[in-house]
Amino acid sequence: MTTETNDQPEPIIWFEGTLISSPRQNRSAEDWLLETMAMGTATRKITIHASGREHSENIRDHARKGSRLMVKGTAGDEGSGIDIEATSLAFDPSHDEPDGNR
Repeated sequence: MTTETNDQPEPIIWFEGTLISSPRQNRSAEDWLLETMAMGTATRKITIHASGREHSENIRDHARKGSRLMVKGTAGDEGSGIDIEATSLAFDPSHDEPDGNR
């Protein structure tokens, strides 16, 4: 058996979207699935996987159906049903505040 190494970094995905359902826990209290629609698309649901204590606190405090969010992540494993593995999540992104304040 041979193993092929890939020195190329995995592409980073950024997008803004809206939660189309309330977040749901996946396998543990710190493992979440979020269903979203990306801004500018109204036809394809995007499933985001987020895990870890910091994501969990952020999701519990800020994520509700209809919440806007900004996501940074990488592509999910093919066939897993997960489109994006989140590395960073921001809910109701502050750059959209009408007065420009963050």
